[in-house]
Amino acid sequence: MSTLQVFPETLRCHYKRQSDMILRCLPYFFLIGQPKCATTDVFRRINLHPDVVEPIVKGPHWWTRKRYGPPYASRPVTFSEYLDVFNAPKIEENTRCDKTLHRWSNEKITGDGSTSTLWDSSPTMSYLYKIMSSDTQSISGKLFSRWHISHSVFEKTSGYVGMNTRHDPKSKNVIQNLQEVKYLQYYQYKDEVVLPFTVANVIHSVLPNSRIIAVIREPVSRLYSSYLFFTKKTSLSPETFDRNVKDSIQKWQDCTRQYSDRTCAYNKTLQNSLGVRLHNGLYSLFLRDWLKVFHKDQILVLRMEDYHQNVAETIISIYRHLGLRALTEEEEKVVNMAPVLNKNWKKPTIGKMLESSEKILKEFYKPYNRDLADLLKDSRYEWEDIYLKSEELNASHLTASSYA
Repeated sequence: MSTLQVFPETLRCHYKRQSDMILRCLPYFFLIGQPKCATTDVFRRINLHPDVVEPIVKGPHWWTRKRYGPPYASRPVTFSEYLDVFNAPKIEENTRCDKTLHRWSNEKITGDGSTSTLWDSSPTMSYLYKIMSSDTQSISGKLFSRWHISHSVFEKTSGYVGMNTRHDPKSKNVIQNLQEVKYLQYYQYKDEVVLPFTVANVIHSVLPNSRIIAVIREPVSRLYSSYLFFTKKTSLSPETFDRNVKDSIQKWQDCTRQYSDRTCAYNKTLQNSLGVRLHNGLYSLFLRDWLKVFHKDQILVLRMEDYHQNVAETIISIYRHLGLRALTEEEEKVVNMAPVLNKNWKKPTIGKMLESSEKILKEFYKPYNRDLADLLKDSRYEWEDIYLKSEELNASHLTASSYA
């Protein structure tokens, strides 16, 4: 099992105390996102590998939300309860536990498929700020003070905190009192903390050798699919989507006129005020934070479009990234012939988005797509090939209708 060196006490063999051996596991890999990018199907096919232990649920959302309790869960979820998600009940009889090294002779891995892991760091930031600022004499408080002083002149472009220094005379001085630090307060709801530390930092501090997989999709189509999936059926229509898009973009632009794109992307109050999940498609803003703490070889970024075009080849690349053995011919058939999961049934009923929605969204996401392509050094992440195919398909439909 991976990460045995981190919490060996949670991974010991309990064969003397339990009639059924249970292996207490920590996730070795994280499928971090995004929603409506075929992650359910990808996660299922990863778990079909014989050396992967499927967790009880795909997305426990523990690192981002549920560990903190309300409003994310009825009560805080403990670390032990999180581990229960990855228990491997009844290890095979031919699996041997070495009592000296605490290693299983045929190693298996398990993973966390929470699609909030990439982008939802607001609860973590708020928690860390509360801990670090409440006791300035503690180690964490001193570290926070050191970071705070070094960033006392807050530049709008820094992306660290929500303070517009060009209009704040205090920003020219070192603020000694931590209580004076004010973060993004959006539309008079409440203060929202935006720190340089994210869920990526927390996971890396516990599981530094984790493997990360990010499946992302052309952001305009992803947004519409997300709208159809998460919105109540009574409110669904291309016209409502169009209004929500324009309203959400306006709110985003209001925010970025005062604060950095990063600050606005992580701000929970702004996220909750948007009529559509505009922020989920800002991939470069979130992935950049993950690449700051994890080595680039630990992170595999995939396009959903490429996955759909060649499922078998993409899954093989994921297995290789996870260090899994090659499948036998029979095992490959099981993986490749598995039914596609979590298709969005609402889209054919509601119809396509309006052309006005598509146009404004393409323009909105264009600079972020370019930023992502630069970050990953791969021009495919501008999605020009997807847009070209869409234009060609629309042109063929117009030609066909003209002859009808």
